[in-house]
Amino acid sequence: MVTRLVGLETEYATLVADRQNIDVEDLPPSQLVYSQICEAIRRDQPTVTGLFDSEQMFLASGGAVTFESHPSMHALPGGLVEIATPEVQSPADLLACQRSIDQLASDATADSETSFDLRILKNSSDALGHVYGCHENYEAQVATGLGLLVYRLFVLLLWVMQAISLVVAMPLMAITLATVNVSRIRKRHELPTTEIEPQDIFELVPTWMSSLLIASLRLVHLPTVLMLRFVARHVAFRVQRRYLAALLVSRVSLCGTGNLDPENRFQLSAKAMAIDSVADMGGFRGERPIFVYGHWLGQFCAKSFLSLGSTRQMLRQRQRLQIGLSDSNMSDLAEYVKVGSVSLVLDMLESGHTEGLPILKKPIDSLHRIANDWNLVSRVPTHRGDMSALEIQKEFLLAAESFVESTPANMRGEAPLVVYRWRELLDSVLAFRREFSDVDMALGRVDWMTKRWLIAQLGDEIEWTARKKIDLRYHELSEDGYYIQFLKSRPDLRLVDDESIARRRRSPPASSPAARRGWLIREFANSDELLQSEWTYAMIGRGRRRRRIEFVDTPR
Repeated sequence: MVTRLVGLETEYATLVADRQNIDVEDLPPSQLVYSQICEAIRRDQPTVTGLFDSEQMFLASGGAVTFESHPSMHALPGGLVEIATPEVQSPADLLACQRSIDQLASDATADSETSFDLRILKNSSDALGHVYGCHENYEAQVATGLGLLVYRLFVLLLWVMQAISLVVAMPLMAITLATVNVSRIRKRHELPTTEIEPQDIFELVPTWMSSLLIASLRLVHLPTVLMLRFVARHVAFRVQRRYLAALLVSRVSLCGTGNLDPENRFQLSAKAMAIDSVADMGGFRGERPIFVYGHWLGQFCAKSFLSLGSTRQMLRQRQRLQIGLSDSNMSDLAEYVKVGSVSLVLDMLESGHTEGLPILKKPIDSLHRIANDWNLVSRVPTHRGDMSALEIQKEFLLAAESFVESTPANMRGEAPLVVYRWRELLDSVLAFRREFSDVDMALGRVDWMTKRWLIAQLGDEIEWTARKKIDLRYHELSEDGYYIQFLKSRPDLRLVDDESIARRRRSPPASSPAARRGWLIREFANSDELLQSEWTYAMIGRGRRRRRIEFVDTPR
C-alpha cells in the first residue's frame, strides 16, 4: 500500500531583501536571477540540460529545475524557479526529497553571485495577488474495462490529429525560423560587436509578428486541445475525479498555507481561491483546474515536433494524475499528510472501496466557501447532505482506517503511518474548532493556523503591509524566515532528520526510476559524451552514435 510513484513540483519566488534604496527598474532581471541560481546548483552537484528545453536542468539527485517565465519577460524582475522532486514510491521518501530541494533552493539563492541580497520563498502567492505554488503527481489507473478501451481509441484519434497538426504547423515554424535568422543578421549588422545569446532570440522578432505566429500555432492546435479537454473532463480518471474532489477541497482546512488578501481578509489558501474548474489543461487559456492535464497538452502539441512516437506511452493504463489544488507547505506533517492521504485513497479507489465516501455536488463553489472561512463552520452540499470540511475529512479518514485494517499486515507498508499522521493533523484542527483559543496543538503543524497566529500577535490596529510581510516571510527559506525561526524552538515537529535530507540531496532512493537517471548524470555530466535528459528517457552521444536510454516507467 501507498507504493505508487509520486512526485512534487514546487514553484519558488525570489525577492530582494532590502529594497529601500533600489528602484523597480534597478531590480535584477528574472533571467539573471535564474541563471545565477542554476550556476550555484551546478557547483553543488552534477547536472545536464533538458532534451526539449535547453534552460531546464536535470540534477544528479533525480530532480529537475525549470524557469517558469515567458521569454518576453526574461528582462523583467520576477519569474519563478520550479524545482521538481524525483519520482519516488513512498510518502516518507518524497518528504525527504522535498526538504532536500527546499534546502538546495535556499543555499543556491544565498550562494548566487549577484550584487543583491536575494531570498527565496516557498509560497503560493505574492503581494500583487499572482498565484503559483505546487503541483502533485501520482501514478494511477486512467481507466479500466470498457472505459480503458474508449480512452485508447481517443488517444489514437489524438495521435492522428497530432500528425495533421504537425504537417500544418511546419510552414509556420519555417516562417518563424526565417524571421529569427533575418532579425539575427540585421542585429549583427547594426551591432557587429554584440554577441547574441540564445535566450535573446525571442526579442529579435517584432512583437506583432511573434504574437501573430503564436496565435497561428494556437489555432492550428485548437482541435487537439478541444479533444484533449473532452478526454480530460469525460474519459480519463473518472473514478478518481469523482471521489478525490471532495478529499482535495476539504483538505484545504488541514493543508492550506493561509493568505492575507488585499482586502485584509484571511483565507485558508490563495491557491484554492484561484481554482476555477475541476479538470482542464491548466494555462492554455489561463484556467486553473483541480486536476491538470497540461502535461498531456505539452506531449501532443510541443514534444511531437521532435518525437511523434513518444506519445505511445499515452496508451498505457497507468498514467500521471496531476493535482493543481496544492499549497506549498512549510510544515512537515502537513506536507506528508497531503501526499500520503491522496496516495492511500487512490489505493482504496483502485481496490473498489468507495462505499460511504462523500461526493461534492458543486466542487468549485464548495472550495471557495471553505477557503474563505477560517472559522471552519461553512457547510457544503454533498450527496449525503450538507457537510463541513472537517466532517468530510473525518469520513475519508475513517474509511481509510477501515481499509488499512482489512488489509493483511504484511501488505500495509507505510499506510498505518499515513493514517496515524492524518489523524494527528485532523485532531489539531478539530481542537481549534471546538475552542478557538486552543491552537497549541496546531502551531507548527497546520500552516494556515500558525501563520494566522503569528499575524495576530501584531494586534488589530497594525496596517496591512506589516501583516502581509508576515504572510510572505513565513515562507522564506532562510534563517530569517518566520516558520524556520519558529521551528528552531520546536525541533520535535521535524519529521525528517538532517542525514536523510543530505542523502536525498546527493541521490534519489534506489527504488526510484530516477536512480538510473541520477547515475547517468553523475557519470556523464562532465564527460565528452553529450547527455540530455527527459523524465522517462535520456539521449546520449552525438550524430550517428546518439542513442536513447529508457528509464523505468514514471508518472510524469
